Amino acid sequence: MKIGVIGTWYVGLIQAVWMAKLWFKVIAADISKEKIDNLKNRIPVIYEDWLDQLLKETLPNIEFTTDISKLKWTDVIFVCVWTPQDETWKTDLKYIETVAKDLKKILNWEEIVVIKSTVPVWTNKKVYNLLWRKNPVVSNPEFLREGFAIYDFFNPDRIVLWFKKWERQEVIDKMKKIYNFFEDKGIEIIITDWQTAELIKYTANSFLATKISFINEIARLADKVGANVKTIAKAIWLDSRIWKKFLNAWIWYWWSCFPKDVKSLIHQFKDNWLTAEIISSVDRVNETQVDYFLNKILDKYKGNVKGKVFGVLWVAFKPNTDDLRESRGILIIKKLIDKWAKMKVFDYNSKALENFKKQFDKLMNNVIIANNFDDLVDDIDALIITIEDKRILNEDFSKLNLKDNIIFDWRNLFDRDQIKQLWFEYIWVWY
Repeated sequence: MKIGVIGTWYVGLIQAVWMAKLWFKVIAADISKEKIDNLKNRIPVIYEDWLDQLLKETLPNIEFTTDISKLKWTDVIFVCVWTPQDETWKTDLKYIETVAKDLKKILNWEEIVVIKSTVPVWTNKKVYNLLWRKNPVVSNPEFLREGFAIYDFFNPDRIVLWFKKWERQEVIDKMKKIYNFFEDKGIEIIITDWQTAELIKYTANSFLATKISFINEIARLADKVGANVKTIAKAIWLDSRIWKKFLNAWIWYWWSCFPKDVKSLIHQFKDNWLTAEIISSVDRVNETQVDYFLNKILDKYKGNVKGKVFGVLWVAFKPNTDDLRESRGILIIKKLIDKWAKMKVFDYNSKALENFKKQFDKLMNNVIIANNFDDLVDDIDALIITIEDKRILNEDFSKLNLKDNIIFDWRNLFDRDQIKQLWFEYIWVWY
């Protein structure tokens, strides 16, 4: 069976290499010649553990191209293109629509078109109509975490497939054959209808975002009254009815797709003349988090940070990735620069630092790039920790040279009393 993949960013590239790893013949297409040239030379265009090794291993089974017509005669085509949002945060389907129109020119009647991109309700129906209703269209949403995408693809919690109500059995059989490896591992395959499959991804991410915003809101009250939100979270997750994941107070959602999917779901409510009361509140709590924390820094300095040098640990939006989208570290860097502060930054992922220098070159007059952790914490006024990366726990904090002896920790990573024994003032996100 021959597999086509359109789009070679996070979703598409992982789909392509794993399909090739499972010994399918794969043709992966992208409009970016630079990406394709790199991939032909087995140079990863994203950062994921093991990806470079997988690219080398799958060399005999995968072809990279900028020519979409090469996908003609493939059995199944996975559409994995970006679904950005417009100025109102409504999902923009221009790339999905462009792909459908391009495919219409080259497809026969038998190729199965699979939508992997995260898309709002009725998108699969739109694609089906754009293809003149001649090709089967299947909804197969992805559930990958950046930094763990390769692991997640191989160890999914579930696989979701949609087929239109009276789909031909041969189409269903082909899709099951693709995912037969996972079914043999006992992973449940959920077969459902169009709208349900499209909503599952948004529902899952919005529910997890709700847990985060909920504990963040509780944490604000805990901060005011002197309660310990980490103990509160632990006490409630020991309740067998409450799962402990996503109950850590922090500055925002942590996953870059959460704000995107939450806002898109709010629009889908509006488009159907409904109000997303809970989800809109979740979004509002998240949007105010950075200013809540920034005010902690400004309050400490009585509103004046001019000339202060802050060390910021991490520019990526989460550990183990080079992705800067939705990075709260970068947002706080910009806000403090606007207050006339100077910044010194470091990220354990060197690729993230490279991306930062390329994408934010206008900030470089006010930013120093540190070579390592020791360089970061040398001769700065205070340290700001933006994400949770266990590697920091191995650093020697006795070496820190902080003029003001202050650590602002967005993730409540350390034991506060132990940090205070080192004569640092340790300010958690919340008490």
